[in-house]
Order: sequence, then C-alpha cells, then structure tokens
Amino acid sequence: MDVVEEVVDQIRFGTPLKAISIVSEKGPEEVRKVAENLFSDPNCVSELSDEWKNLMLLVYFSHYSYMAEGREDEESISNSAVASLTAAKLCRRLGIPDLEARFLISGGRAIYKMRMKDKAEKIFREAEKILRELLKNEDSKEIKAMLARVLNELSVLYMDMDRKEDAEKCLVESLNLRRDVGDKEDIAESLYNAGTYYMRAKRLEIAEGYYKECEELLWELSEEREENLPKLGMLLNNMGVLYRKMGKFEEAERYHREALEIFDRLSKEDERWKKYVADTFGYIGTMYNDMMMFDDAAKYYEVAKQMYSELERKMVDDSSSSESEKGR
Repeated sequence: MDVVEEVVDQIRFGTPLKAISIVSEKGPEEVRKVAENLFSDPNCVSELSDEWKNLMLLVYFSHYSYMAEGREDEESISNSAVASLTAAKLCRRLGIPDLEARFLISGGRAIYKMRMKDKAEKIFREAEKILRELLKNEDSKEIKAMLARVLNELSVLYMDMDRKEDAEKCLVESLNLRRDVGDKEDIAESLYNAGTYYMRAKRLEIAEGYYKECEELLWELSEEREENLPKLGMLLNNMGVLYRKMGKFEEAERYHREALEIFDRLSKEDERWKKYVADTFGYIGTMYNDMMMFDDAAKYYEVAKQMYSELERKMVDDSSSSESEKGR
C-alpha cells in the first residue's frame, strides 16, 4: 500500500490526524514539511503538486468535518457544512467516490439543520446517486450502510416537508438495507423513524408494530451500552403517546412512567436531561386530560411548568455568567 492509499484509509477510518503522521514519516520531502505546518498555515499547500495539494487539504477539511459532527451549536453546524462539502469536492477531484458520498451526507445533514431543505435534498440525492452507482460494481456492506443512512436522512427530511409518499419509500428501503447489513443501532433508528412516520399518518397499528420491534432492540442495546438509554426513553414516551391516541390508557401510562424513570435517572447524572423529565410530566398530564381526570392532569402540567421555568431561569443565569466572563 502506498502513502496516498494509507492517508485515504485513515480518513475513511475517521482519523485524519493519523494521516499526518504517515505523511511525516513516509511522504516526499516537500510534503513532509507541509504536513508539519498544515493546521497552523493551510496555505502552505500551494507549492505542492495538484494531487498532494488536494490530498493534504482533504486531511485538513475532513478533520474539521469530523470535529463538528454531532454538535448542535450554530457555529459547529456552520463549520460542518463548510468543511464537509469542501471535503466532498476534494474527494471528487481525487476520485474517491465513497468518501465523497460520506462527506455529502454530513454536509447535507448540516445544511438541513440550517433549514435549507431544498439544498439538503439536492445534496442527499447526489450522495444517493454515487452510492447506487458504486453498488452496481461491488456488493459492499459499507456502501449499503451508507446508502441506508442517506435514505434515512431523506425520510426525515421528507417527513418534515410533508412529502408522505417520498418519506415512506425512503423509510422502507432504508430499513430493508439496514436489516441486510445487520447493525442493530441502525436498525433501531429506522424502526423508530418508521413508527413515528406511521403514527403521524394515523396508521396506528402499523406504527405499533415498528415501535414494538424497536423497543425490544433498544432494551437490548441499552444493556450493552448505557449511551442508548436516552433513545429508549424517547421511544417509550412516543409509545405512550401512541397508546393514548389508541385509547389504551393503561399501556400509555406504563410507557410514560418507564420513560420518566429513565430520564429522572439520567438527569441526576447530567442536568440536560431534566427537560425530558419535564416533557414526560407534560405527556402524562395530557394522558390524564384525555381520560377526563382533570385534577390529576393539572398536577402534572403544573410540575412540568415549574420545571420548564427553572430550566429557563438557569439558561438565562448561565448566559449572563458567560457574558460576564467574556467581559473580564
């Protein structure tokens, strides 16, 4: 394997900084010097040949794409859009279609979070086109997993755009691909989205089937990794809402109280989950309201209201403290 292939593989693995070490150790002399200064002065690539210049810039932008991924603040989302879409363009120049699709998906997700829905759709569709073309020549689980991911992103986008037929088509294909690949967390995500879609479409029995299968998987995954507990809590609340809509109030209450137990436990370790505790109190209040148990509904609504007020005050206090620190 030559140096370029090793560098590209490190980017595929999500470890572009290791690529710098590889270039520093094995690359041509002029590229080694650039590798040492890349992050302090990215313009240092200007003297390199086109291939090495594009490759080193790909290392640079892929690093910032990975760094911004999963963060929800405005600056990180904007950085993710710029870094990911630039990395995708560089992959096209270098002829690395799988990585181009991977960065298009990240960029599309960031663009969607910025509420540019039409542009996000265009980016996702481009990634889909690349991946379908790759699958014509190679039956790769990695490519199938990426195609399932982009179809899942499109299904969420289409649900948001109220394009029901497009959403359902993408959901079904994404889930089928994920079942084929066999990654349980990905399967659970598609099952969750399918249940949510069918509940919104008022096809409640179909939604129940998807949610039940998702529940079974998420209990199993939560025992393996506690990081899956929030997903389970959100699903249980959704199932409570579903059963309330179906008039199965005993089931609805059981699911909401299981969710409350999870979020109450999580909130003792991390305060950000307190909002979900408040949400769950609100769900239970709505359930009692539908049952015409108005006194009980009022009690739960009041607890939720107090918790939201406390969270809002804390947010204001934290913001004020942050501004004071900046002013010093």
